[in-house]
Amino acid sequence: MSRKLFILLFILTLFPLHLFSQTKSTNTDLQSVKQEYKKLRQWEDSLKQKEIILKEMELELIQEQEKLKEIMEKTSKILNEIKSIRNANVESLATVYSKMKPADSAQIINAMDNELAVKIFLKMKPNKVAKILNIVNRNKAVKITEKLALYGVKLNVGEKK
Repeated sequence: MSRKLFILLFILTLFPLHLFSQTKSTNTDLQSVKQEYKKLRQWEDSLKQKEIILKEMELELIQEQEKLKEIMEKTSKILNEIKSIRNANVESLATVYSKMKPADSAQIINAMDNELAVKIFLKMKPNKVAKILNIVNRNKAVKITEKLALYGVKLNVGEKK
């Protein structure tokens, strides 16, 4: 049963048939009801269209969320690879500086960023670090030593090996 027919039957059950005579007032009332019904149908259609649009937008958002998740996973993987490469480079530098004479290493460390120097020293034996720091510029040596202390590094100053 169509909705219009249902509403019409509903209205007919509420009012006696003799009230629907062709009088001007009842005809106007019927027109008013029809107009209201038409407005309600239009509003319902509008809501259905908006609901369809919202569902489409929700699907798009879910797809975008999945894309962002993939991008974040790829970015995280790349960052881990970069960290691994940097760590390998620091280990390589630590090996090189360990094999150099302390005076030569100290000259390079003096020109180097403190953070990088700390990372390199963390990969070296404490007694070699102590020998190099003994030659490095005093202010720089103090700053590096303070940072090394945060990592729990104990320098074997005065020990000979």
